[in-house]
Amino acid sequence: MKPVALRMLAVTLALACLAGCVPRRRGEPAIPQPEMEMPAPALPTPSPTPAPTAALPARSTEQRLYGSAGLLAWPCVLYSVYLDEAGGAAWSEEEIARSQQNLALAVDWITDQAAEYGVTPTLYAGEEDLVIRMRYAGTFAGGQSADESETFYRAAEALCEELDTETLTKTYGTSNIGFLLFLPVAGCSFTMVHYLEDGDAYYHEYSCLYRENAFFPEGTFETPAVYAHEILHLFGAPDLYDRSNDLFVTPALVDYVETSWPDAIMQDTYNADGSLDYEAVDKIICPLTAYRLGLCATFAGIEQFPAAAADPPGTFRLDPQTDPALYRRDDLIAAAPPRAPRHG
Repeated sequence: MKPVALRMLAVTLALACLAGCVPRRRGEPAIPQPEMEMPAPALPTPSPTPAPTAALPARSTEQRLYGSAGLLAWPCVLYSVYLDEAGGAAWSEEEIARSQQNLALAVDWITDQAAEYGVTPTLYAGEEDLVIRMRYAGTFAGGQSADESETFYRAAEALCEELDTETLTKTYGTSNIGFLLFLPVAGCSFTMVHYLEDGDAYYHEYSCLYRENAFFPEGTFETPAVYAHEILHLFGAPDLYDRSNDLFVTPALVDYVETSWPDAIMQDTYNADGSLDYEAVDKIICPLTAYRLGLCATFAGIEQFPAAAADPPGTFRLDPQTDPALYRRDDLIAAAPPRAPRHG
């Protein structure tokens, strides 16, 4: 893989908190701009999942149903943003190159897995204009909780809004975009997704990918499998493990997945023996995940678990019983070692 050229932006992501925004996370632009408040429209009637060859919508009501990344069958830009703490933890050039190598492996694996279902995704990643480095005027929490501060979330949402430009859309011929925010500390990687109830709000979707895995000894770099797991969340893949935030993922479904597809990447990201793999992703997109991604029309077990088919593929629904301080995170423990105590 050729070295990645980075554009260092002399910008800090210090953002003031918005009043009245709890429990949902809002952001203000890093460069002050007029604040725009648009009422969220009524939830549109879900349409069938478009065929892979369907015309790409341009920020249509349908696309807003899915969030900024859209469906895996649609072309999508994966924008890498490496965040350094101002005067604190920072990425080295070697670490950035290594993580981009992980990303390339993850993207290739997703493409190969989707091909098993007759779909060829177009994922743009690793290009010079899709890799940037910025300073964050704060500190990262990291750790095993898969969470950062409210200030960080506001900054991240504002950053995604600024980077999603018309120029980018014209360059790559798609308005679908998912953001990969790389944090230079040890943590439990997670993804912020768009929900059906969000309407026009919380449109931009992003994954927070930590440099190191907090569940392993210090210095244990994050793996391509975790990158792939988090990227699949951007397109609608649910977690298939105990205590998943996804409404239809019951203990019975978790057991069914473990028995039917023990290598399912949305259940865990480790090799069968619990080891880490940096050379390949030794997992599969199981038929249930493929269905939720819109890659196939059904899956074995759909009669037994009809709730998994209640919402349109590629979408998520909020649980009204979920703690509002947690509900926007769609990954709590996927990076934890197999059979580790559940966190969150």
